[in-house]
Amino acid sequence: MGYIWGDETRQPEKFHSWLGNSIPILARSRLLVMTRYRSILAWGLILGFLAVQAPAEPTATQARKQHELWIINTRCAPSCGAESVREAELDYQRFDHQEGWIGVDKTAFFDTGSADVPTSFYIHGNRMDPCGAIREGRGVHRLLCSAAEDRSFRLVIWSWPATRIRGRIRNDVRVKAARSDVEAYYLARCVDRMRSDVRLAMMGHSFGARVITGALHMLAGGELSGLGLPERADRPRRALRAVLVAAAVDDGWLLPGRRNGLALQQVDRMLITQNTKDRVLRWYPRMYGRGGPSALGFTGPACPCRLGEDREKLEVLGMTCLVGRAHG
Repeated sequence: MGYIWGDETRQPEKFHSWLGNSIPILARSRLLVMTRYRSILAWGLILGFLAVQAPAEPTATQARKQHELWIINTRCAPSCGAESVREAELDYQRFDHQEGWIGVDKTAFFDTGSADVPTSFYIHGNRMDPCGAIREGRGVHRLLCSAAEDRSFRLVIWSWPATRIRGRIRNDVRVKAARSDVEAYYLARCVDRMRSDVRLAMMGHSFGARVITGALHMLAGGELSGLGLPERADRPRRALRAVLVAAAVDDGWLLPGRRNGLALQQVDRMLITQNTKDRVLRWYPRMYGRGGPSALGFTGPACPCRLGEDREKLEVLGMTCLVGRAHG
């Protein structure tokens, strides 16, 4: 495990090797972070590697420079009842530059996956309505377009029911924490249906990171809240990368035997941002009452020495100096 661009600077060459030719866009984004869009475009520091997984030499497919934008919407899907959740169908939409958002059948999404076009999932955080999810996702898409240059990619905005619930904050976050297990199942099921040769990346913010770690755990054969993928002997291990931004996840959940203890088996690399001044995550322990565990995005991974070989897959990016008290 390495620490990069924070107060601790170890093994930065590892992170740079992820990013390849995306360093210029990262540098520009860092400048913007420190000036006008500090808490939003900090994402630019870590987005580049999502769009550079395609081969260095463009193929015939990539030559068309496809920058696809999709939405998978779970806001109307069941959030309880194991049988209802397993049988639920999600809503798929593709963006067309002439016609806008077009509703399509799920086969249109799964059949268009290509080994030449990496697919990145963006999972937003809490207190995000549908319009906000699209707005934030399109901002990510613009950054990826700049980072990818001539290389094709497909970005999927994962829009889940995270609209603010009126009342006490603790009730709101507890409901969303429970909902994240269901979302993890939907995401894992979606990935499991995709072609095995499609390169994948996932980026999640706050509770979106919780959805990702849960989905990875399920893809490795784990269960959460009684939900898990059907046993499958030929399930492939995918070349997958994950970025957890301001992760609202218990800091010890990635350890073997813990709630998401199988997650690291499914990734080649995982980048975790850490901000010890995050004004939201500092209250994360209160979700459990007094004396609850700290958030992964606040303290970083707990006891990394217990991760064994999986420790080398982790990088921790210190964001405290860049974003200060912002939750991002």
